[in-house]
Amino acid sequence: MLVQQRIVPDGFLGKWQQTTNVMAGIFDVPAGLIMRVWPEQIEVLVSSHTPGNPYEEGEKANLNTGLYCETVMATRSLLEVPHALEDAHWENNPDVALNMVSYLGVPLLWPDGEVFGTICVLDSKKRQFQQRYVELLWEIKRTIEADFQIIMQQQKLVVGNANLSAANQALAQSNKELKAALEQVSTMQGELLRAEKMSALGNLVAGVAHELNTPIGNGLMAASTLKSNAEDMARQLEAGVTRKRLHEFIDGIGQGTDILLHCLGRAAELVDSFKQVAVDQSSMRRRQFDLQQTFAETLATLGNLIRQSGHQVHCNVPDGIVMDGYPGALEQVLLNLVNNGLVHAFPAGTRGQIHIKARLDADDWVELSVSDDGVGIPPDNLGQVFDPFFTTRLGQGGSGLGLHVVYNQVTTALRGSVRVDSEPGHGARFTLRIPRVVPHEPE
Repeated sequence: MLVQQRIVPDGFLGKWQQTTNVMAGIFDVPAGLIMRVWPEQIEVLVSSHTPGNPYEEGEKANLNTGLYCETVMATRSLLEVPHALEDAHWENNPDVALNMVSYLGVPLLWPDGEVFGTICVLDSKKRQFQQRYVELLWEIKRTIEADFQIIMQQQKLVVGNANLSAANQALAQSNKELKAALEQVSTMQGELLRAEKMSALGNLVAGVAHELNTPIGNGLMAASTLKSNAEDMARQLEAGVTRKRLHEFIDGIGQGTDILLHCLGRAAELVDSFKQVAVDQSSMRRRQFDLQQTFAETLATLGNLIRQSGHQVHCNVPDGIVMDGYPGALEQVLLNLVNNGLVHAFPAGTRGQIHIKARLDADDWVELSVSDDGVGIPPDNLGQVFDPFFTTRLGQGGSGLGLHVVYNQVTTALRGSVRVDSEPGHGARFTLRIPRVVPHEPE
């Protein structure tokens, strides 16, 4: 430990002042001192308040000048000088100039084993200290060194608290940065979810175009035929038309208009269904809706995708389940679950089946399930399927958000729960439990 770190609190200095005062009185000497060593000097740390004491607190002297205390610190042992003027070794030491001719001192060691300084008594006359005084000085030394232990522990505590404070500040900064990062991720996730929703709407538009193509195409063909027949009849009227030909024309008009009305009616039904699904998915509008009808309209938008996949989707939803909540969220969930099954459940070249079922439980909650007879989900992936950005088709068009959207919509907008069960080779089953009447948001 560096000397500069051996800072003595004022409370201990006050205690040691009393100790040196009492010590000087017991030893009947003018000077009782506690000395502290520095790299090139020695300092009077504590000086007894006794008559005739020539040493002042804070006074410093250079080392390597022959002081009594230098020998004590060098030898780390007791030094007793009865009378310096009678001893050639000590007669010229600096303390003699202060008329301090007798000396008794012991070293003070810091807990790390390094020398702190000395504790000593000095007198202006010849002294031969009895053994009991020597033992008392050693006891005072042990008391002060015990205080050193306390001081060092306190210093460690202060350093520890400072380190803890710095760590807390670093943790606070880290938490701040983490919060900012999480907010950024949340923003990005929200943008990706919106992109996923828009992608679903894009697929809906594609489905609308394909589903409307057949009735509109047939209607155009019927209208074109009617127009052609009308032009033929107009030309024939100039030359004269038989009753039989007129009846044939009228029958053709009737058949053509029937076909045209049927095609336009089918197109109108599809437009109504698609319009309802599109409105629901593009907003969070709350309303009452029939579960069977909503699922039928939603699956109609997937008609082209299902046919192209070669798989079959069966919907078994009983009539009469009237929901009160957010149909758009539920439609999004159904679209994502069915699409997930079509994309992931079945190996290429196979034909699979997806089953959609629903039932109303006694507690007024609805249990929905979407299951398939495909390859299943590996056990290691089961706990991650609802995580954002988790996909087994990275780089193959999979965004990793489809099932996360399902989880997010079920647990937030629909106030329900969703779980997945699967065994490899035995398909997967997604089970949702949602309240028939979604609780209203608190005002």
